Amino acid sequence: MLDQGTGLLVDGAWVKGPDRLPVADKYTGDVIAEPHVPGPDQVDAAIASAARSVGRLPCARRALVLRRAARLLDEWRDPILAQYVAETGFTPADAATELDRTLLVFELCAQESLRLTGETVPVQAAPGHEDSLCLTLRTPVGVVAAVTPFNAPLSTVAHKLAPALAAGNAVVLKPAEQTPLGAITLVWALVEAGLPDGLVQLLPGSGGTVGEQVVRHPAVRYITFTGSTAVGRHIRAVSGLARTHLELGANSPTLVWRDADLDHALPLIVRAGYRKAGQVCTSVQRLLVHEAIIEEVTGRLAELVGSVPYGDPRAPGNQVGPLIGAAAAARAEQLVADAVGHGSRLLTGGSRSGSVIAPALLSGLSERARLASEEAFAPLVAIAAVGGLDEAVCLADATRYGLQTGVFCQDLDVALAFARRVATGGVVVNDTSSCHPDPMPYGGVKDSGQSVEGPAYAVRDMSDSRTVLIRHRPLRGA
Repeated sequence: MLDQGTGLLVDGAWVKGPDRLPVADKYTGDVIAEPHVPGPDQVDAAIASAARSVGRLPCARRALVLRRAARLLDEWRDPILAQYVAETGFTPADAATELDRTLLVFELCAQESLRLTGETVPVQAAPGHEDSLCLTLRTPVGVVAAVTPFNAPLSTVAHKLAPALAAGNAVVLKPAEQTPLGAITLVWALVEAGLPDGLVQLLPGSGGTVGEQVVRHPAVRYITFTGSTAVGRHIRAVSGLARTHLELGANSPTLVWRDADLDHALPLIVRAGYRKAGQVCTSVQRLLVHEAIIEEVTGRLAELVGSVPYGDPRAPGNQVGPLIGAAAAARAEQLVADAVGHGSRLLTGGSRSGSVIAPALLSGLSERARLASEEAFAPLVAIAAVGGLDEAVCLADATRYGLQTGVFCQDLDVALAFARRVATGGVVVNDTSSCHPDPMPYGGVKDSGQSVEGPAYAVRDMSDSRTVLIRHRPLRGA
């Protein structure tokens, strides 16, 4: 078993709180851990400790600690994967991918901590400053509040925690109440790697109490949040002048053009639509298929999706486990019924047993169906036919979201035209909307959020630019 203290870290000490947070195995329902939840005074103490600790770690030490923590996480691989499967309900294969991504993010942020620099400003063009020197420095923004989601309790936490530390900040981390154990493990590794006291505060608990107090606190200067658009709007409204990075909801489309290599595209679509039981921000939810190949795509996909093994995530070969809870599964069931009620045809799947939804594929998606505009966050993919590029762009944009979009197309002119016109944070050519190499900038537009993740981009965004102007003073007697 992983040693995780009380799960509540305040000012460098693993302490007890007034309440406990039961964490359930998402498939069996058994309680597997009960980390402590802080009281309001402990939240204030944690933020005060973080404010005192900003800038305590030189950049070379930041890199060293992040790399040591990554090595520890790799050494703890087997218990981490077992814990991840239990607290999320995802398969061991998805757990292994998450851990490997986390190790990469820690390494990339270690590198960025060593090359975070300012620039020289050519002020000589201004009269009277012909001999002046102007430069900028990058300094920590201060206390960073990181509020993380349930669906990636390793990699998403790493994408917030590691860049903030690499930039010299102190972090107050509030993990998702359904899946706090991954965050606790990452923090434990950082502590064991030599991170000085105060640079990370770990506060498990609910968003409505612990999270609310954190994001409202005036000492918090930067908030990085991944979650629903409704909560993102609320954070913007109550956080004062704190800068925010918000990675919010999505209803991700992927376009399959008439010249697409289906042998390449279809397995990727199945993987992207159903991994983690569809609980991925960029999961393929709407599949836009050119009418010239709609029958072939529909038939082949129905066969592929119908053969996806699902159920117990620990069972060998299973690719889809339960959703985060029974309420999420019931909502997914309602989305399928609504789509069918608006004329869609359920080709395979869609049945529910507890928190498990059989991977579902629907055709003939109507624009009136909730699946066409809402985020499902479930193993549901719906197909709609398009007759040309204008219609494809129109349907792709017929939602308030704009996170990532995929397009399978061998004609580069068509692919680039689609990429230029569609309103989204990222376009992936010849892969799905869910393709996300960790070094790249990643963020959305419209109701999908603001600012971007990606180590190099996040580290810079989590720092301030300070201008230094040096006026030339003539030497006497020169």
